[in-house]
Parts: sequence; C-alpha cells; structure tokens
Amino acid sequence: MNRFIYIVLLCVASVSAIEANEVLIDGKLDDEIWSESIRFKSNYQVIPQTLLKFEGNFYCQYVASENGIYVGITSFKQNDLRVRTQENDTLFSNDNIQIMLDMDNSEQESYVFSVNHQGSYFDGIYKTNKELDADWDGNWEFKTKDDDEFWVAEIFIPWDTMSFNIQKQNIFGMSVNRFDEATNATYSSTPANLKMNSFLQSFSKESVVINSKASFDLYPYIALNRDIDSNDNSSVLGAELFWKPTKNQLISATINPDFGQVESDELVVNFSAIESFFSEKRPFFNENQSIFDVSGPETLRLVHTPRIGGESYYDDDYAGELDLALKYTFSHNHLDLGFMSALEADSNNLGRDFWVLRGQYSLDASKLGVLINQVDTPSISRKSTIISTDLQYAITEDTEITLGIVNSNIDQGLSSVSDLGWWLMGSSEINERHSHEFSLFTYGEDLQLNDVGYVKRVNRKQFEYEYQYKIPNFNNMSVRDLVLVFELEAKTNFQDEELPLILGTGIEMVTDGEFEYQLSYEHGSSGYDDLITRGNNSLLLPAFDNVELDISSPEYYWGKYGIQVEAGKEGFSGNFYNIEALIEQQFNDNIHIGLTLSQYNSDSWIDWNENNIIDEYNFTEQGVALSLNYHITDNHELRIKFESFIGKAKHLNQYEANFEGSTVTLTELEDFSFSENALQFRYKFSMSKLTAFYLSYGFGGEYENDIAKFGKVNLYKEAFKSKDPHNIFAKVRYHF
Repeated sequence: MNRFIYIVLLCVASVSAIEANEVLIDGKLDDEIWSESIRFKSNYQVIPQTLLKFEGNFYCQYVASENGIYVGITSFKQNDLRVRTQENDTLFSNDNIQIMLDMDNSEQESYVFSVNHQGSYFDGIYKTNKELDADWDGNWEFKTKDDDEFWVAEIFIPWDTMSFNIQKQNIFGMSVNRFDEATNATYSSTPANLKMNSFLQSFSKESVVINSKASFDLYPYIALNRDIDSNDNSSVLGAELFWKPTKNQLISATINPDFGQVESDELVVNFSAIESFFSEKRPFFNENQSIFDVSGPETLRLVHTPRIGGESYYDDDYAGELDLALKYTFSHNHLDLGFMSALEADSNNLGRDFWVLRGQYSLDASKLGVLINQVDTPSISRKSTIISTDLQYAITEDTEITLGIVNSNIDQGLSSVSDLGWWLMGSSEINERHSHEFSLFTYGEDLQLNDVGYVKRVNRKQFEYEYQYKIPNFNNMSVRDLVLVFELEAKTNFQDEELPLILGTGIEMVTDGEFEYQLSYEHGSSGYDDLITRGNNSLLLPAFDNVELDISSPEYYWGKYGIQVEAGKEGFSGNFYNIEALIEQQFNDNIHIGLTLSQYNSDSWIDWNENNIIDEYNFTEQGVALSLNYHITDNHELRIKFESFIGKAKHLNQYEANFEGSTVTLTELEDFSFSENALQFRYKFSMSKLTAFYLSYGFGGEYENDIAKFGKVNLYKEAFKSKDPHNIFAKVRYHF
C-alpha cells in the first residue's frame, strides 16, 4: 500500500471518544476511533534548528476522552531502521517519537512519553530549566508495528497517570516530536526544540472535559538480601501508595523504601573538594515532586531527595535508614501547595527528621514561589532551617529571567550561624541563530544548604555568560551544521581573593556524513584556588590552558564509536592529558554491548593532605567500563555492568600553603596506589509496566597501598580480591 492510499484511509470519517477497554492497543490503528481526521499533518525541523516546515515526515492523530488521550503516530522511513537493545527508561539513539503534555497549560513543565520503533519506551518530566527527568514512571499503554514504508505507534495515556489540576474544561498543551534516524534530524508538531526558551510556550493548545474521580495506587514490595562475605541474611517489606481523593489533591506515602539496590549508582573516583552528585531513583521521590524543584547556579538544588535515607553531609559518622515518608500536594487555579516529611532511624534512635513546605503561584510561563525546609540531626544536635523565595518571569516567549533569595539558619550545640545567598539567571534568543545565557550569584561563606539540598560550593561571588551563534544549514565544506560558542566566568569570594578568570571558546560541527565534532579552548588566569585546602589558606596557582576535542561517529547499523581528548596545563604548570574512547556494538536484535576506556595522566596533580598541607604528584588513572544488555524476550532481560578504576601517584613535593597563598616546601614524601571496581548482574522479569521481579548479584572492591610500584594488571586483581559488599539481592514490586 503506498503512502497516499494509507493517508486517505486514515482520514475517512470522524468518531467520538470511547472507553479505554473498548480500544485494542495493538499498533494497527484499525479501531473505529482512528477514523478521526489527522490533526498534525505538517512538521517543523527543530534539530538542526532551521524551523523549516515539512510535509510527510510523520503524521499524528489523537482523540482526547474524559478518561485519557489516544495518540496514533505514523512515521515514514527511507530505509531499514537501526535496532538497539537497551533498558527501558533510557534515552534512545534510534528512530523514536515523543509525546509531551503540559496538562496544566502552565508552560512550566510537561510529561514526556516516548517509544521507539522496537517497542522500547521511556517516560519522564521535562522541566522549565531545560532538564529531562527520566526517573519518573507512569502507567500508560502503547504498541508499535513496523511496516515496509512506515512504523506506527498506538498509545493510550490515562489522565490519572499524571498530576494536574482538573477544571471544568481543561486546556492543555501538546507537542509531538520524532527523531528521524535517516536524516539525523528531529521534527516536531510545534516550531521549537527542547533547548529553546519558547519551547513550552509553543505547544498547541487543546481542550477536553475530564472525568474527575478518585484514584488509588499501591505498590507493595519485598526485598531479600544475602551478604555472602558476612553470611548475613536480611529482608525488607515496604510499600508506596498514591491516593488522589479529589481532583486537585494527591497524597503519597512510603514505608521502608529501598535505596535503589536494583539500580546501582555509577562508580565515581573523586579526590576533589566537590561532592559527587547522584540522581534520585526511588519512585516515591520522583512522583509529583516538581513543586519542590527549586534550582540555581552551581548545581544548587534546595531539595535534593537522595539526602533523605542516606549519609549526613555534616556528620561523617551518621548512617541512618528511611522509615517513613509522606507527601501532600494541592492545586487550585494558579496556586500550588506542597508538603513533604520524612523520618529516619539509626542504631541509636537518633535518626534525622525532614520537613519541607512549598507554595507557588503561576501565571502563564511565570511563577512566584516560597520554600521552607527544616532538618533535625540529633546525632550532632543540629537543626537547619532554610527559607527561600524564587521568581521566574517570562519577559517574552524568547527571554526569561529567574531570581532567587535563600537564607540558612543553623543551630548546633551552643552555637548558631546564619547567612544569605541570591542568584539571578537569564536567557534570551534574539532569533533562531543567536542565544545568550547568564548567571550572577552570591553564596555567603556561612551559607549551609546540604542538609536536604545540594550546592557544590559556597563562599562565592560569580558571574557567568555564554553566547551561541548557530548556523543550522551551513552546507559548506561538507559541514551541515555549525555552532560557535563563547564563555566567560569571573568570580571571587568573601575574602576578595583574586580567583581565576576563565575565558573559553568552541566550535561544534555536524558533517554531511553525520560525524559530530566539538573543539574547545579554555584559558584560566593565575589566581587563588580556595577549594583544594577545604577552607584553609587558599593556594595561589599559575595560569592554565586546555584544549578539548570530541569526535562522535554516526549511528551505524552495528553501533557507534567516539573519542574525547583533553590536554593542557594544570597544577604548578604541569602537563596533563585525558583520553576517553567509547564503542557500542549491536551483535544481534537482542544483545548490545558498550565499552569505555579512559586514561588520565598529570605531571602536577595537586591533592589536599590536611590543614594547609598539599601534595604534588605525578599521577596516572586508568578506567574501564563495560555494559551488556540482553533482551531474552519482551518480558525478560539481563543486564551486566562492570566498572573498574586504578591509579598510581608518585610523590613529587609536599607544600604548606601560607596566608598569602604561596607555598613552603616540606620534606615528607608519600607515594600511593589504589583500585576500585563494581560488578552487577541483574535479571528483570516484567509482569507489567510497573510490576516486576528483580534478581541481582553484585560486589564492589577497594584497594589502597602506600607504594606505587604495582603493575596495572595487579592493581585490577587486588580490587577483585576485596569484595565489599558482596551480595545477592531479590525484589518483587507489584502494582495494584
């Protein structure tokens, strides 16, 4: 059947919406409902950002009923499509579609539902700070079918899988996007892409009468764990519940939530003064969480839920577990209110208590909010109270600013401390070629936000600016798309020390053959580094330069490869280089393997020892990461993840930083070597989209030595010998 006949058959007649159980979601689009005429016939090319109008890349039709929205999408293809075996809830690299719904028409965020031609999926929430949170999970139906000239996605999204304020007549925003692997371009039903300020404002406005009814979802689970090393068995019984008693209220609670043993965090070797950042994986803290999301420059987040149920940032000896958490949200017209509480327990009954209260008023794409959080840490007699106000204002569709003010009050023992921080961020897109972003912020040296929030550094007065000039249809010298970038970072602290001024420039290119190149240069002036010595005397360092080149191949049928090379000056004018190579291989329709190798070497690597003492090393670090995804059947999958890092440091000098920032050479010399690894085998049986059985075996190992003479192979072996922890873990999570 050719394309013209197929389109005519889709447009025969119209029909009213029907109940979900009367529609068979089978990827065929042959139910009577799909005789509704196509709504989106034209598409815009949004990546590369030409915004040119096209006909015939994909066609979309939908019907919104009182219970949910039915979407049927037909994507036309030029050749056979690539197969990629990957876990669900990870971003796709092959042909796929995304449905984005702004249910409150607030132009603040949207729910995302995406499938590729193979029937893999991810869902998440796209936020106004241009971040996609794929850790949110919803209950929706879909089926795909691949034909010779096109592939079809048939989707049903119930309204009650999303949290929003139900009105008598709901106006919601909608955008449908398709990544077309044949042209390596993204097409959309609306003329904007995810990185543009006008993206959420450009959604088409649709209306529907929604059946307002109470809903209740329960997710009980049981987890069993055996520690092989200590011959210790443990079990945990817990549950999560989500109850919507009225159209504008949602109550959720969790008892004994696991801390994501099924989904292990990435292995990170971190010697710096900046804490590693990990995303949230627990369903309770991802559901209906956006009201508490307040962010600013320097990765500031006023509510960073991985703090809850984990270690304490301010008490190195604390180790607690989350017993209970409760969340309540209320929406009415333009007003949203949210409350969250969490209680921990430790072996001494000195667990922390968390309380968060948030209110915000929204009008179109602008909002004004107030947030209060309090954390009690009885193990160190600490009480933290944070109060903040934030304003996000859309001046035009293409220009917006965000202003935030935060105050921290800390009572600990007989002492108390208080400080302020504020930030101003803005972005503007004069047209599709020019974009500007800036941030200006001050974080007081006694500002403390990391009880339940996250900020990587304080004691900072900083200005950042980035300008991009895009030529999305350059078409010269085999270059298809071109982006020029300029960056500036100027900063100081409350001691008014002269911190390095950083200037950077770069160029990004996509060739006609779909290779991607990124070349950048960064220069930092001489100045103080006030982070290395962890708040002691700052260290005065010379100017530095570095150059970085990234090359990424096209997605071939068998896989892809890429390489990243960085080199320059660091430390006390020593040379360094960092190389990372990646290759991904699709062996057949069911097995996909990724391998990453990395090598870092520095002639002048600086590390903090204690107080004002720092060490200079000739340092080498090497890493390998391997991942395998095997889809045994549609419901059975096996994943293997292995990561390992080794390092050797030959001591060159030891210094003491004096008050002026210069150094005094000491005599003590200490070499060291280390190795770390983590291995996990995970089997998953999916009984439904939200019900699954997991079985995993994993271990981690760490090894350290005061000498640096071991060979690299021996270092890898030593980490394997040190299995800690060493566990077999099983979990069943069921959805009622």
